[in-house]
Amino acid sequence: MTSKKLLLAFLTLYTIPAFAQEPDMSLIPYRKGNLWGYAAADKNIVVKPEYEEANLFYEGFAVVKKGGKYGYINKEGKVVIPIKYFAAKPFKFGYYESKGNAQKTVLFAGAAPQANGYEICIDTKGAQLAKCPAISENSLADVNKPDSVVSVTSYSTIQKSDLFDKIAGDYKIVPNADETYYIATRNGNYGVFNNKFEVIVPFEYNNIEKMNVGPMIYLKVEKAGAKGIFFGTGSPYLAVENSRLDKVKAANGKTYFIFTKDGQSGLKDTKYQNVVETIYSDIAYDPVGGGFILTAAGQYKGYFFPDEGTLLPRFAEVKPLKGAQYVMVKNAEGKWGYVSNRLLEFFEE
Repeated sequence: MTSKKLLLAFLTLYTIPAFAQEPDMSLIPYRKGNLWGYAAADKNIVVKPEYEEANLFYEGFAVVKKGGKYGYINKEGKVVIPIKYFAAKPFKFGYYESKGNAQKTVLFAGAAPQANGYEICIDTKGAQLAKCPAISENSLADVNKPDSVVSVTSYSTIQKSDLFDKIAGDYKIVPNADETYYIATRNGNYGVFNNKFEVIVPFEYNNIEKMNVGPMIYLKVEKAGAKGIFFGTGSPYLAVENSRLDKVKAANGKTYFIFTKDGQSGLKDTKYQNVVETIYSDIAYDPVGGGFILTAAGQYKGYFFPDEGTLLPRFAEVKPLKGAQYVMVKNAEGKWGYVSNRLLEFFEE
């Protein structure tokens, strides 16, 4: 490929519109028994439950199922594309290549008019497009990448002594401060000392890792399989008694610590607060919804909405939606429903 063509391809790639698909949550699918309709965020019914399925709204349209087939309604509840398809997907934006590398955008959806499942692309009036547009989707940002650590290749100014064998890393509590702290090893064990050669964390740990949490420095320590956290100054934060200890930066920008002790898991913030009590068999961060899936004894699941509330575990499955406002839940009978971060349940049996 010539350099001219390579440059053109590069420019084309980065001028394609980024059509990340976001649902419109102003109307929420609402289940009453086995039928679905839609409700506003305050649970007031807008579209009465009469469908076998009701999906989220995208670009003003929602896929619904009735009589075993699918079609599309608008936000007024009117069927705008007939319920005649064997399968249907949400509307999204795509693009066609035009002359001069220009992009022509179009709103379209995939639908299967026959039982064999073969999909065609339709426009907002249900007419088949001559060809399906291309799409370009954004990916989720990874907010939990490992902390970047500046490697120091030489500590020639630090004279080796009986204090340590090797320096593994260093840090400062305050940028440009005079005092520097060194993570080091001695006789195979880790410890921390400062530039006054004062030991602030004894050399008795199997491992010590530095963690950056905003302007704060924490140390994750491990001893005989037990994990804990110290402040960078060496004072304790979480006792070294946990079998699991993970740092998570949630979508709200706050950092949390998931910890497990004696088979029970909890969640703590950086202000000494237990935001989720230590009573769960498992806690897992969900990057899609930005909250935490809680698993209790018997494998029932709930959800912690950061800065909002806790949905207690009583569901067979929990699926968070992007945006940290709603989760989908499945009960023991296999029926789905929606729950908001205000703990409003958009279903009734």
